[in-house]
Amino acid sequence: MYSLYYQAKIDVARTWFVVGVLRNEDHVAFERAIEGGDGLFEFLVPQENRERFLELMEYFKQHGYVAWFEQQSNRFMKY
Repeated sequence: MYSLYYQAKIDVARTWFVVGVLRNEDHVAFERAIEGGDGLFEFLVPQENRERFLELMEYFKQHGYVAWFEQQSNRFMKY
């Protein structure tokens, strides 16, 4: 089964905190910066980690670490 795909805009000064928490939480998601995105990241989230990922991202959003995040079509899937 394929992972879910999300994009998010992360406050640049807090990038390492957000990434560190996601990695510390048993690697809830794989993240990588989108080149030229200035704080734009993409996340691959296994289906079984979806709920925990969303909880953490909502927390980050409420505290100003993340401006927005949204699920999108997985751009790595080829049809």
